[in-house]
Amino acid sequence: MSTTTTTVPARPRQARGSGVPFTRLLLVELRKQVDTRAGAWLLAVIVLLNAALIALVLFTGEPQSRTWQELTTASSLGQLILLPLIGIMAATGEWSQRTALTTFTLEPRRSRVNLAKLVSAWGLGLVVMAAALAVGAVSNVVGAVLLDGDGAWTMEWSVLGGMLLALVLLVSQGVGFGLALLSTPVAIVAYLALPTAWTVLTALVSGLREPAQWLNLDSAMGPLMEGTMTATGWAQLATSAAVWVGVPLALGLWRTARRDVS
Repeated sequence: MSTTTTTVPARPRQARGSGVPFTRLLLVELRKQVDTRAGAWLLAVIVLLNAALIALVLFTGEPQSRTWQELTTASSLGQLILLPLIGIMAATGEWSQRTALTTFTLEPRRSRVNLAKLVSAWGLGLVVMAAALAVGAVSNVVGAVLLDGDGAWTMEWSVLGGMLLALVLLVSQGVGFGLALLSTPVAIVAYLALPTAWTVLTALVSGLREPAQWLNLDSAMGPLMEGTMTATGWAQLATSAAVWVGVPLALGLWRTARRDVS
C-alpha cells in the first residue's frame, strides 16, 4: 500500500512593522475624545465659556480692546483651562472603561497607542484654537460694526505662537497625569490640585519663591502667552515643563507598559 502525503502550504509570515496604521490609531483616539458623553459635554462647556468671555470683552471692555488679537485671546481661555481634561479622559479611558484588553490585543505595542492618544489630543487642541481664531475674527467684525470697537486686525505671531505652545503643554500635561494615575477622577483632581497647592505653598513660604520661578508652569507660561519671553523665561519654562509635563508622561509610559491587562 502506498500513502499520499498532503503538504499544507505555510502561512506567509507577517511582515515586520505591519499592524494597525498609525493614522488609523490617531483617528480612533480622536473619535474616543469627542464622541463620548463626557467629551461632548466638556466641549460644549468650552464653547459656552468662550462665548461668555467674548461677550464680556465685547460689552464691558474698552473700545481699544475690541481687536482680533484681544478677542482671540479671550476666546482661547476656555480651552486652555478645560481641554487638558479631555486629554486626561483619553489617557484613562482604556483602563476606566475596561477596553484595554481589546485595544492592546489589536495593537500590542502600547507605546504607539499612547503616542496616538497624545498626538490626537494635540490635533484636537489645534482644531479648537483654529476655531477660536475664527470666532475672534467674527467677534471683531461685530465689535467694529455694532459696538464702535477698534476693529484692528493686527495679530502678534509671538502671542499666537505662545498660546499654541501653552495649549500643547497643558494638553500634554493632562495626558501625562492620566497615563500616570490611570483613573479619571484621581487624575483630574491631581491635575487641578497639585499645581494650585504648589502655588499656595510657594506664596506662603518665602524660601520657596525663588525655586518656584523655575518650577511653576503656570507662571512660566504667563510671558509665553503675552509674547514677552526672554532667555531666562525660556529656561524657566523648559525646567517647569520637564517637571510638570515630562515626569508624568515618562511615569505614565513606564506604568502602562508594565501594567497587567485583564
